[in-house]
Amino acid sequence: MEPGDQTRGWSGGHRWPGPADEKLERAMVGGLMLEVILEEPAGPIDPQIRRRHIKSKLNYSMVTHLAGRVTLDRFRHLMHHLEQWFQFYYPLMPPLAAPEVQQPCQRGRARPAAAVTSPRGVVHLDLLHQWLANTGGDILPRRPQRKIQPDRLEEFLCRTQSSWFRVKDLARAFDIDRKTAWEYLQKFQDAGLLVHNRGRSAAVRYRLVDRFLKVQVAALQRQVAQALAGLPRAQAEQVTEWLAATAGEPFWEDGWPARMGSGRREEIFSSLKAAQVLETLLQSGQNQLLRLQGRWLRSPEE
Repeated sequence: MEPGDQTRGWSGGHRWPGPADEKLERAMVGGLMLEVILEEPAGPIDPQIRRRHIKSKLNYSMVTHLAGRVTLDRFRHLMHHLEQWFQFYYPLMPPLAAPEVQQPCQRGRARPAAAVTSPRGVVHLDLLHQWLANTGGDILPRRPQRKIQPDRLEEFLCRTQSSWFRVKDLARAFDIDRKTAWEYLQKFQDAGLLVHNRGRSAAVRYRLVDRFLKVQVAALQRQVAQALAGLPRAQAEQVTEWLAATAGEPFWEDGWPARMGSGRREEIFSSLKAAQVLETLLQSGQNQLLRLQGRWLRSPEE
């Protein structure tokens, strides 16, 4: 028995992690956790990533559902005991469903190297699928043995998410020569599917235009570059790509990748918050729950 624990309840052979008079608060946390899991049927399958993702979403859910509806003292009490209750309820929760392999964007979803990548991805799948079915049909060859087919192109673009890719990346993915790949990329750019980074020669890159993404990447990149003017350009672009990959999902400060200046993490976050790129949802000790501000997100209707 832990110090301070007096009366404990039982449920199905499982020992409650606190006093019995906290049953209502525990039930509320358990209900919110179940709601998070039911809303994330295609969430991460890796156990560690799944646990971190569910906990992050639970923190965010408690903030959005309870802030302003309970007293500050009670809210602090709930957050103080959240870790203890999470340890109790999490093993009792149902497993997440595995992603369906027939969905092209599920297979290559892990392209952005960020542990907090949104499980739904940053691409508006319906918009992309509709474009490929309509406009894409006028660009792609119609012969049966064509190498670039709409479903394979959709899968490739879903893997890239909002990241830049090279001519040779497309050529390698579809086993075509670079000249043919470049010609397709020019057609896709002219048709409004891709945007060019205005680089020259080996620095040329392409990515999906913002209308197919859940984040206003172009505007976000400009704001991040301005806010982090002291960082090398390439590192500031990595920050933009990493933040875009979250698709507005909350993430913990300590999940910041070391390759993007972990030694300057506090300075980077402070600058991004001052520039209205990020907002703090929750402070837990020295750790913060952060997310992109809503101004950087795009709805399918925009």
